[in-house]
Amino acid sequence: MKFRLLSILPLLLAGATAAAQMSGLKPVLVKDPAAVLKLVRGEVMMVGSTFPSVAFQKGVLSLLRSRAITKLTVLTTAQNAATYAPLRALGAQVYYLPVAGVNMSGNVVFAGADTAILQQGPQQWYVVRGPQVGAQGRASMDLYLKSAKKY
Repeated sequence: MKFRLLSILPLLLAGATAAAQMSGLKPVLVKDPAAVLKLVRGEVMMVGSTFPSVAFQKGVLSLLRSRAITKLTVLTTAQNAATYAPLRALGAQVYYLPVAGVNMSGNVVFAGADTAILQQGPQQWYVVRGPQVGAQGRASMDLYLKSAKKY
């Protein structure tokens, strides 16, 4: 039953986006992967079934190698965990939900303390920035990490 919530992951971020708007924060549509990658720093959590794009994957690998990403945690499905092996090889912690039929539609990245990034297609993302947005997003995923298995 807990795992059903992950199928509404985009709704969780939409709720966070709505809450951010009420507090004066506005989501910004970004269409440049390089601009999005500039926001992926510090402690990062990626939640989703696949990488948003090959360019994004290469960028995250580069940031992890350069230590711009200080800690990377990935939460995905059992059938997609192997796609994150390159990140795991560089020290990322990759977790998967051990239940068949989990549907993670969409990808979310929580970066640093202040950034949440929601993929809206192969080349566009909504970015919400504000006090504790990234930290709160990571904290909201802790429930799922407790039930996940390490890859």
